[in-house]
Amino acid sequence: MALIGAIVAGCSLVPNMDPGSSGCSNAQGVGPRHAVGMEDETSRVADVFGKDPTTAARMAQAMGHTVVFNVQITGYGECWCVPPPEGTVTEALFTDRGALMLFVDGVDEGHTAGDQPPTGWGCA
Repeated sequence: MALIGAIVAGCSLVPNMDPGSSGCSNAQGVGPRHAVGMEDETSRVADVFGKDPTTAARMAQAMGHTVVFNVQITGYGECWCVPPPEGTVTEALFTDRGALMLFVDGVDEGHTAGDQPPTGWGCA
């Protein structure tokens, strides 16, 4: 049975272990899973745009979503499993595991691509 499940599920059974981003990549949510980056599906959560990360997370979680964050720094897209301490939500997409990823601009924590926690900021 396990072999059949592995064949049918393919890579979806294998967690992403990429350093610095596995917490966001592996987050499971209720969003659409039929394609990565379901931008057209994010119209349901458009009210979070322009909000600070904590407010946006609360709003999306109240809708039942698992929320993760993407913060672009020079040469890298940081993964945050907790709201970054500053910035504004500018866009969103659903990951291939159904989590709602909120993109945050205006975060200046002084991190570098080489200065990342193993699973992402605030990720277990």
